[in-house]
Amino acid sequence: MFKIFFTVTLLLLSGLATGATQTQLPYVLKQTTLTADLNQPTSAARALDGRVFVLDAMNRRVVVFSQSGKKIAEYKGGKNIPDFYQAMSISWSDGQLYIADTLNHRILILKDTGEFIRSVELPMSVPEKYWPQPVSVTFLHERLIYTDRQYHRFCIVPLKGDKVMQQCFGLRGEGKKEFQFPFQIAVDEDDYLHIVDVINARIQVFNARGQYFSKHGRFAVDELYRPNGVAIDEQGYQYVSDGYLGTITLYQKAQYLGQLKDVSGQLIKMVSPVALWSDKRGLIAVDAYTHKVHLFDLVYKQGEVSEGSVESFDFSRKNCVACHYSWGFSDGQTTNDEQDALAVASEAMCYSCHRGVVFESRQAIPFGGQHPTVYDSVEEKEARQKGLPRDNDIPEHHPLQADGEMLCTSCHTPHNTEQQVTLYEQNENAWLRVGNKDGELCEACHESNAEEARERDSKKRGVNHPIDFYLSKPAKPKTNDYSDDPHLQKGLPKSFILGGASLGSKDQMTCQSCHQIHGGVGDNLVAVNDNEGEMCGECHKRQSPKGLKGARKTGVHPVNIKLEEPVEFRGEKVKKVVCQSCHEVHDGKVGTPLLPKEFKTMEKMCVACHERHHAKDTDDAFAKGIHPMNEELEEAVKIAGVNVKQMGCLSCHSVHAGKPNTPVLLEDHKNGQLCENCHEGKQKVVGTDHDFRVTAKKSQNQFEETPHQAGACGTCHSLHRGKGKQPYLNAAIVKDKKERDDTAPRLKVDELCMNCHQDKGVGKEKPILHYGHPYKDMILRSDEKIMPLFDLKKEEVVEIGVIACITCHDPHSWSPVNDKNKKHALLNYKKQENQEGTALNSFLLRKGVKKTFCVDCHDIEALSKYKYYHHEDKVRDIGVDYLK
Repeated sequence: MFKIFFTVTLLLLSGLATGATQTQLPYVLKQTTLTADLNQPTSAARALDGRVFVLDAMNRRVVVFSQSGKKIAEYKGGKNIPDFYQAMSISWSDGQLYIADTLNHRILILKDTGEFIRSVELPMSVPEKYWPQPVSVTFLHERLIYTDRQYHRFCIVPLKGDKVMQQCFGLRGEGKKEFQFPFQIAVDEDDYLHIVDVINARIQVFNARGQYFSKHGRFAVDELYRPNGVAIDEQGYQYVSDGYLGTITLYQKAQYLGQLKDVSGQLIKMVSPVALWSDKRGLIAVDAYTHKVHLFDLVYKQGEVSEGSVESFDFSRKNCVACHYSWGFSDGQTTNDEQDALAVASEAMCYSCHRGVVFESRQAIPFGGQHPTVYDSVEEKEARQKGLPRDNDIPEHHPLQADGEMLCTSCHTPHNTEQQVTLYEQNENAWLRVGNKDGELCEACHESNAEEARERDSKKRGVNHPIDFYLSKPAKPKTNDYSDDPHLQKGLPKSFILGGASLGSKDQMTCQSCHQIHGGVGDNLVAVNDNEGEMCGECHKRQSPKGLKGARKTGVHPVNIKLEEPVEFRGEKVKKVVCQSCHEVHDGKVGTPLLPKEFKTMEKMCVACHERHHAKDTDDAFAKGIHPMNEELEEAVKIAGVNVKQMGCLSCHSVHAGKPNTPVLLEDHKNGQLCENCHEGKQKVVGTDHDFRVTAKKSQNQFEETPHQAGACGTCHSLHRGKGKQPYLNAAIVKDKKERDDTAPRLKVDELCMNCHQDKGVGKEKPILHYGHPYKDMILRSDEKIMPLFDLKKEEVVEIGVIACITCHDPHSWSPVNDKNKKHALLNYKKQENQEGTALNSFLLRKGVKKTFCVDCHDIEALSKYKYYHHEDKVRDIGVDYLK
């Protein structure tokens, strides 16, 4: 067997001795660059009046520039014009624009003033499997001519009649009349079609009827490597842009003339020139990679034509060198290539095909979020190489550069003989080194991000977000490994799918259910923007309400809200609360719902933001005016089915599972349900005169809340917003102290009652003018469970003290409670009819004075004095000295 190498040189091709000849050549006299927040533009055209139309399809628009290069208009797809996202080509002729809308399989026709005219839907012929994908279009003699990326051909479509009829020419191959991804079309003065044959690196020429005429340009010999754009000027010069080398090659009558230069002799070089346009005003080149469009003013003058720019090339290796440029050449043309690359293709090489000319990946590479480290900046790479370790080792079957950095081919290779399963069926094969349908490729390098993620025991989970849970409807309710959320049983949210996310082979969550390696959002490469918890909220809808009102309505902790003042949290100033403020997706604490490691308990994390609501003990709570915290209860109480022994934030609150229309409370609070768990019997206030929803509906507490808003308890008490040292966490508005009974000890706890039961108070219809009892030079002793007395200084219940309002009254219970009616039915404040009190009810602790200290002093008069304690005439103004 003989292996024959055909070494071809420019000398053999031309049949001439090496050297240079003089001829008239075009040169760049002036260059103008157009920019307008473009995103990988692929085509441009110019009208006779000088307006330049740039196809900015990734932004779904045509941008219009004036002759001077100023943006003057844009024609946006999706409104009055059909959407043309990822379209590839635009052309102008006689006041009309023609857009090759690639993925929608049609040609759009617009007036050059932006009005939509019609859409030419391209047909699919039998036995074709897929619709055509037009990538370039031109208009000639009432006919559209487009190149088809899908079937490696060009087609001619007459624009007569409503029915679209077309003739197509070409198929895939390397022979004449065959193409490997045809792209731009240029029409010469004789109406011949010059079509770029991208991978075959040549120009094929056909007449206007589609008959083959000739071809010129050869792979590498004419310094054509990845030709894309073609244009012919009025003097017959042909310009061919190279999407990898970044140069523009010149031809005239199929003769190679060298590369386009400026008047000083400098080579015109871009990064990734895609399409060209030529007219009497000059040349336009579109550079997709840099998001720029260059206008070149040309001048023609005598110049040298080089007859030998490449020493030699071994054509037996052409198919390899089509991607491995460095294998075939070492002529200094590899400025777009990665330095020190191994025997693999570079990022620039991948982009030369994946920008839509051969395969559409503009939505993914190389812009937007990309997998490190291919697209990292030089500074990031240098910092990493100085000692920043990777979290996980990279397996040997993923090749790296000599410096340890990754390339595209660290994950991809066209040499894998096995059909690797890919995320997206339409891609057929992503050339992956390892299949990744279920995240195998991701986990090979990111092993730590999958640790415990498949753990089913909730007490062991928490390090990483769970995966392998099925997002489909189970055969039986409450089946393990299935989401119990109905909207997740329908699969991933639509926004995830549009962002490129996918489920695994069995509809289970995998790495790529949240992450998008190419074109992801942010540093974490997620499929949906998660800067403000949007991504979390798409799945965890109940836990991600909109605004404070939405949070209260749902019963969850507010998210996506700006704080009035920044909070120091986890070493940073937090100005806005989002899901990620409290949760770690990949570095959580074991046994928690992905809480940060630095917090020993969830209670500690609450305190980090809600310091005002936290107290170390009862004294600290009293000083702050908040409910006592961190106190051991004498007996455990059951709240929402959980035994609570020590008071903390989570004794009353549930961050994500609170009752709707509550401040994330475990139980509703409007009728005192939550409070009743610990403060037994106090819920009896509901429906009584002390339930202001019944007797003072329009009143407000200190926080401008009506009784309906605050609830039965919240009208008078504030658990977290009270003023320091106010008894019973008073929330009522403090009225001016009017005349008070001089005989009263002026206890703060009494002032709570007098605040309402006075002129202009809420209880003005029941004013209490006389409530004092002698206390000086007197000793009173009582069992606090019978009639509690108060210490005059400390204002706390004591065995020996003074009489206060609550010595005789229970403000929460209309009728005295005894063992028989202790658990009487809860009154409904909406249905309860108001009852006029008597001397033996009206929020009294007891019906009589039996076994009380009243009898000790007053003996037989004790009951009458007890019943008419506040009555001036009957017990106070009768000339009796109590001390005698």
